[in-house]
Amino acid sequence: SGDWSSDVCPNDCNQNGICYTQKMLAEEASKTYATPWDAKKTTGCVCDAGYRGPDCSLQECPTGPDLMMGDGNEKGRDCSGRGLCDYKSGLCKCFTGYHGDRCQNQVILS
Repeated sequence: SGDWSSDVCPNDCNQNGICYTQKMLAEEASKTYATPWDAKKTTGCVCDAGYRGPDCSLQECPTGPDLMMGDGNEKGRDCSGRGLCDYKSGLCKCFTGYHGDRCQNQVILS
């Protein structure tokens, strides 16, 4: 079956990714990892867009730039840096004063 081996990745990547050997991961990164003893044995999941985690079981939340000019998605923050991600549902739980699917809106008090 070549280098592909789906039976050794955690939870078979939950059908949200592809199981790769170390050799295949290296080739994807334009590197070489062909001669070590584990090149075709040790595996890991490469998750589909929208999923993350060692077994691709975590659903990513929407994100964008922080409307207050803080650290948003450009610094790897979920929910635009203004909320917490519920990785089971892929929905943001916005901090007090923020709303929107990415926590991109601020509540205006009058």
